[in-house]
Amino acid sequence: MDGRRKALIVANDQYEHEGLGHLLSPGADADALGRVLGDPQIGGFEVRVVRNEPAHVIGAYVEDLFSDSRPDDVLLLHFSCHGLKNESGELFFAARNTRPNRLGSTAVSADFVQRCMRASRSRSIVLLLDCCYGGAFSQGVTVRASGDANVLDSFPSGKLGGGRGRAVITASSSMEYAFEGDRLADETNQRPSVFTSALVDGMATGDADRDEDGWISLNELYDYVFDRVREKNPNQTPSRDVEMQGELYVARSRRRRVHPQPIPADLRAAMTDASMFSRLGAVTELRSRLTSDNLPVAAGACEALSEIAGTDIQYVAEAARAALDEAAIRPAERELHFGEVAVGTEAGGRLVRLLGPPLARACTVQPSDSWIRVADTAEGVAISVDTSQAGAHRGSLTVKGPTGEVIIPVDVQVSAPSPAPLPSVPPAVPAAVSTTFAEAAAAPSGVAPAASEVPPESPPQPAPARPATPAAGPAGPPVSDRRALWQGRVAAATLLAGGLNILIGVLLPTVEGEEDKVGTIAIQIAVYAAFWIFLAGASGEATRGRRIMLAILGTWSLLVAVSLAVDLPLYLQYWKISETRLYLFWLVAGTLEIGAALIGGSRPTWRLELVSAGLTTAFGMLILYLVAQEAELAWIVGSFSLYFIALGVTWILIGWKRRRAARAG
Repeated sequence: MDGRRKALIVANDQYEHEGLGHLLSPGADADALGRVLGDPQIGGFEVRVVRNEPAHVIGAYVEDLFSDSRPDDVLLLHFSCHGLKNESGELFFAARNTRPNRLGSTAVSADFVQRCMRASRSRSIVLLLDCCYGGAFSQGVTVRASGDANVLDSFPSGKLGGGRGRAVITASSSMEYAFEGDRLADETNQRPSVFTSALVDGMATGDADRDEDGWISLNELYDYVFDRVREKNPNQTPSRDVEMQGELYVARSRRRRVHPQPIPADLRAAMTDASMFSRLGAVTELRSRLTSDNLPVAAGACEALSEIAGTDIQYVAEAARAALDEAAIRPAERELHFGEVAVGTEAGGRLVRLLGPPLARACTVQPSDSWIRVADTAEGVAISVDTSQAGAHRGSLTVKGPTGEVIIPVDVQVSAPSPAPLPSVPPAVPAAVSTTFAEAAAAPSGVAPAASEVPPESPPQPAPARPATPAAGPAGPPVSDRRALWQGRVAAATLLAGGLNILIGVLLPTVEGEEDKVGTIAIQIAVYAAFWIFLAGASGEATRGRRIMLAILGTWSLLVAVSLAVDLPLYLQYWKISETRLYLFWLVAGTLEIGAALIGGSRPTWRLELVSAGLTTAFGMLILYLVAQEAELAWIVGSFSLYFIALGVTWILIGWKRRRAARAG
């Protein structure tokens, strides 16, 4: 494209007139739209955002946009504000200083915008109107145009002339007026704009690229916005009026779509063969296709393996799941911590490399917040952060591809700069000299005060020596090193807890006396409590929900262990009668473990974590059954022993996998 791509985004969410209710979304939505349109990899527009300005300022920007244009330029104008209609039925866009009874001088008229569009040399013009509910007139003003205010009627077709093309897309086909005195009737039920947010989502994610050709056309964008708006608000119908020759492409699509290639007939037949060994052979062949450089072939193999994993017998399904695990999305960085930076300074970019076969790397990365910047490079995905706003910022990156989805937490602490100390003046210096020093300090570097300003009796003063800057202390270990250290500690704790489980399971049948047996079980539950509380405080457990769940689990275990230690005789009855409720410990603990694994289990071990939780839940149900049947002591002790050994083996496997992941990271 030879011409320039210029966009002007006008947003007003604050109004001086009390009858115009403040809107919730235009400012934030306009900023987000500006970032998407200005992204060189998406919109490629030169973007100017005009927010909460008076009408004459907005008018000047609109006229500049259309006047300073060339035939090959693509111009885009977006309004997000109140739409008002005067007594003659003319449409106006509300500005910060708009007075509903003085629209001609305090608002931007649709006729003015249309004249600017008609006079422009550009052949490609797009007007996006996100006009929310009409404003309220001050008390006593008669509303003659109380019916629908059709936006498209103010921008009719055939008025541009010269063969130029233009398109108008509006948030709704009409704007309703609803009054209660001098206030909007639904002022207490204002909602964020679904129209502008749909525009942003469609371009940022690439979902608006309906034909998947890598470009988002104006018609595709409208179709996407129409569906999204109608889905969220059936009472709102986006409209368009397009008079343009050819197709206008609004943005590039960052979404990478891979169409699976069908599986060959002989391989499909092997997948459904009655012989288990034939199906295992099909899994082996699909695994080799899954790692192919041919993405459609790999995607077809991925679908077939998913089908086998969900429908075949356990032995074959596990082989299919193991093959799928090899193609799972594996970012080299699981967390991005930018540390503490000053406002407005560079935080230092981070590169996220995607590991694994080609299909696992065919991903798109979507930030959760606008302060996270994403750029695709040949080596990976470059991540940077906006440091213009002070505060603690926490967000995430969603890495999505044909083989799954991974969330990467991102955080940065942006600190405001401390004010520079004012130069101090020694008390012994005369007032005249003090004034001279103050002027010299205020003067630019290298410029001395005029000779007439220096008292003749004042001898030259030597410049005060500048204090030496103290050397910076040794910096702490990098965040990635600290994270790896914690991962190693968590792995060691898991291995230790697993070993203790096995040891107690082996020793329990040899313990004499019922009181000692119950005491041994209390010790085991105390081990659970210590392990889960340790995990709740470990920085390697990334998600907050998982930490909360583990903290509840550890506290619950600690309370049960203390209750056992305090009143052992009561729990001696546990072997024969069901009045006590100790078995509920394992049922509740298993449920909490399942929740912790589902909320945020460690990627290499979350399946094993679910196995551990399943063992705990199943054991609680078994103990409940044995106690209800008043089973013999040997049965109950034997089940305890086997459970502790099985759980210990599972925890050792979890710890071993965590240790491998920590070393690899």
